[in-house]
Amino acid sequence: MASLPVPLVIVGGGRWGRTWLSVAMAARGSTDGIVLAARSRPEEVRAWAAARADLAGLAVVSSLTEAMAADRRPQAAIISSRPRDHVRDGMEALSHGLHLLVEKPLSVDCDSGRSLVAAAAQAKRVLAVGTEFAFLPAFHQIAAELAASGTADVSIVWDDIESEERYGAVKVRHDETGLIHDLLPHVFSILRIFVPGGKLAVSVARESPDARRGYLVFGDSGGGRHECRFDAAASTRRRLVEIRTDFGHAAVDFGSVHASMTVDGKPRLPEPATASMVSTLRLELGALLTLASGATDAAFAWSAASDLLDAQAELERVLEIRQP
Repeated sequence: MASLPVPLVIVGGGRWGRTWLSVAMAARGSTDGIVLAARSRPEEVRAWAAARADLAGLAVVSSLTEAMAADRRPQAAIISSRPRDHVRDGMEALSHGLHLLVEKPLSVDCDSGRSLVAAAAQAKRVLAVGTEFAFLPAFHQIAAELAASGTADVSIVWDDIESEERYGAVKVRHDETGLIHDLLPHVFSILRIFVPGGKLAVSVARESPDARRGYLVFGDSGGGRHECRFDAAASTRRRLVEIRTDFGHAAVDFGSVHASMTVDGKPRLPEPATASMVSTLRLELGALLTLASGATDAAFAWSAASDLLDAQAELERVLEIRQP
């Protein structure tokens, strides 16, 4: 008899909570075993869910305590509330014994983020950070091809269109996260793929007065230099990673659903086994559930969260140093 999907609670009824709901539903084919906990405006979220036939049977509650009383008690939580509430909601979820996937940023301040990591380690629960593109198959395919090429220098271009719509809603950054703080987890997780060993350290960080443009430089212990440029009000949406080594140049354009790859100007086709893997969020959910099942050591997730918090702390120090 096939096992039932792991019961989930999604904390947050806003844009990202609804996005994760659609991902979980697509993965399992129904709302079975999913609870949506909407602390803010639960009645509005219930009305939204009631108006959609595909959400029939979805339980919308106003607290984690209510969610834990569901017929199928949740075993894992996706924390997709406002960034300022991530630690609070994560701590509560841990108190119920849940494994966690916390949307980026893990926390708006490093100290409280570290307290959440420590609590997850003590509870022996998974604590993963949702960075989305860390699971993009194209990145891993190119990284494997370049693995023997020595030191890599990576450059990232990340351009957004102003008032861009993604996942059915306008993309909005919360007041508590600036442009660079918001994109740091993406950048760090991508660099980790191409620079898997050694320490990554923030050396330069700049943000325009209007917080629409940013520039970030990492160095690594192998001598690599990694440059990232951001524009939140560009005329065209663009996502491009370029990798230069002593032996060649590769690029991954991931601005659309199907990423395109080149090595020394020649196109690379996706590996047959990963060609259909176009939802990085679904891959991320799958990784959480694999960790939660005990198939992989949860310490891996704690370590990744800690490394990301270290980078966040470095970013804040660099930004503070350059203040007049």
